[in-house]
Amino acid sequence: MPIYFAYGRLMNPKTMASRCPQAKALRPASMDGYRFIVTSEGVPSMVKAPGKRVHGVLWDCRIGEITIVDGAEALFRKGLDKVFLPVRSGGQNKSAIMYMSRTVRTGKPHVKAWEGVLEAAEHWDFPETYREELRQWDLR
Repeated sequence: MPIYFAYGRLMNPKTMASRCPQAKALRPASMDGYRFIVTSEGVPSMVKAPGKRVHGVLWDCRIGEITIVDGAEALFRKGLDKVFLPVRSGGQNKSAIMYMSRTVRTGKPHVKAWEGVLEAAEHWDFPETYREELRQWDLR
């Protein structure tokens, strides 16, 4: 089964369950060398940033659910790439599917794309410094 790394609204268990009811949360994970941004289109993404880390959740998805995630992440919109990159989870590196914007221009979060992100960060008990970083985007 494909492993998906969610670092935006699909980290939220309720949101993910509504999209992919068969998906199982494996555990929190992180991407070293990247930082979280909200793009000028209002969607979460990440950019390379030495010394930084993006936190998220690994989901074990059925093959058919990945097309649902593609739709939820608006994969077919211009400027978004579906990539396989290593994430760190439980002391191990795992290869995971994730979605990243091609733009590095930042902006304000779109209401729909931001829904449940802060609650998910609390739910998964991400480090307080990272939750504060996310809250700063909420204020823009």
